[in-house]
Amino acid sequence: EIAKLSALPEDELYVAAKELQAPYELVKEVAATGKLPVVLFTAGGIATPADAAMMMQLGADGVFVGSGIFKSGNPAQRAAAVVKATTFYDDPDVIAKVSRGLGEAMVGINVDDIPQPHRLAERGW
Repeated sequence: EIAKLSALPEDELYVAAKELQAPYELVKEVAATGKLPVVLFTAGGIATPADAAMMMQLGADGVFVGSGIFKSGNPAQRAAAVVKATTFYDDPDVIAKVSRGLGEAMVGINVDDIPQPHRLAERGW
C-alpha cells in the first residue's frame, strides 16, 4: 500500500485516503516519505558503536542502551562513542575512530554458571 501511495499523483491521494479510510494528511505524508510516520527504536544487545551504527543502517530511528554500556570498563567513553556512531552511522571513519580504546566491554555470564532454577530459558544444544 505504501508503494502504491508513493506512485500516485498528488491529485489522486484524496480518493486513496477515502478508500483506505485514513486521514488525508497521513496519506499525503506516507506518499511523500515512502514510509509510515512511526518511530522505530532498537534495544537489546547494543554494546558497541558498531552495534548502534548497524541498527541505524538497518533503518532504526534510534537505539536504546543499557547494561551493555553501563557495565563496561569505561561507561562514559563507551556511551559517548555509541552516540557518535548513532549520529554518524554511515561514516565508517567516525565509527572506527570512536571504537578505539574503549576498554573492556560488558563481561557476559556463561549460562553454565547460572544455577538451573535461575535460568529463564533453555536454548540451543
